[in-house]
Amino acid sequence: MPYDEKPRTTEDMEGFSPMKTGIIGETAVIHDLTINYPEYDVYKPIVDDKGVDILVSTGVSYRKVQVKTVMWCRSETSMEVDFRKHIKADHKIDVFAVFFTPIKKIAYIPWEGQKRLTLAFKRAKNNQNKKRESFYNYLDFPVWS
Repeated sequence: MPYDEKPRTTEDMEGFSPMKTGIIGETAVIHDLTINYPEYDVYKPIVDDKGVDILVSTGVSYRKVQVKTVMWCRSETSMEVDFRKHIKADHKIDVFAVFFTPIKKIAYIPWEGQKRLTLAFKRAKNNQNKKRESFYNYLDFPVWS
């Protein structure tokens, strides 16, 4: 399917199971980390019952990554990422990698226990920025010292 600037609709998603959607996102993140961060080692756990989809070795430490794949959203300008499931399960995640398929980009969000985050991928018609962060501020994998 050719690139389309409009976010996908519910009807577009009928052919994708949740498992297939997850694999699409995890594959995209592994590809991005491997190509753009060759100094890092990227591992895929056999089991992810602790919420860790990918383990990244930076050479100094390991970062636990949970991947979220967003194929469509209700808003034309932003998406809401909900982390509450991971708080309730007491998952020890360092980074959420949000793969947004309509623009084929990944936002790497350092997780500090926040419940939700609204990411804007386009400017709102009324130019509102309150309680919204730019998706594009998170395109680089976070580095801790």
